[in-house]
Amino acid sequence: MRNSNRPASYAKISQIAKVASINSRRRTGDVTKVSNRTGFSTSYVSDVLNGNYTNERIVNSAYDMTRGRRQNHYFIA
Repeated sequence: MRNSNRPASYAKISQIAKVASINSRRRTGDVTKVSNRTGFSTSYVSDVLNGNYTNERIVNSAYDMTRGRRQNHYFIA
């Protein structure tokens, strides 16, 4: 038996919810960083993050990079 603090079962976040979360926290240069991490072109990464295509590897990489950030609307107000 594993020693873990996580529950045995939990609801995974959908890809659409992850993309929405990424876009609310996206900064300048994030597309290039994700492109370098995943090996995909910047234009394809941009299309995936804009919702034109689905690619789980790109979305997960971008989500991991942005999940600890504050949302952009905090900086505008």
